[in-house]
Amino acid sequence: MKPIRYNSRRSGVAIMLTLLVLLALALVGCSRGTTGIQVIPMSNRSVLELSPDDVVEIMRRAGFSDRQVLEYGTDLRNGLTESGAVQIKIGKKVEAVFAVNLKEGNCVYISTRLRGSFIYDVDSGWIGGG
Repeated sequence: MKPIRYNSRRSGVAIMLTLLVLLALALVGCSRGTTGIQVIPMSNRSVLELSPDDVVEIMRRAGFSDRQVLEYGTDLRNGLTESGAVQIKIGKKVEAVFAVNLKEGNCVYISTRLRGSFIYDVDSGWIGGG
């Protein structure tokens, strides 16, 4: 039986290769970049299920980019469907509040930090603000 020899050259290459793979994976994970946006459901008496087109319409009017609409639109829709209101924060600042109000139709009230307040009627479109 031959004794097992330790080949430091081969193991050094394997260790370096493993470290390079781990570094590459870490860089890919970091490059996603977090935008610091939080979609926070809030309690409300009324809830409403919006179509994807409605979500795009209200988020664009509120000043969100297409990428943000794509990334956070589902969370907004789910929040309005389940809780009836949603607050969107970027960092520590509240950028927008969306709240369902069914007393005057199927409406979503939107208040934004930079663009003012709007009312969106799901059945007829924009009815106020701007």
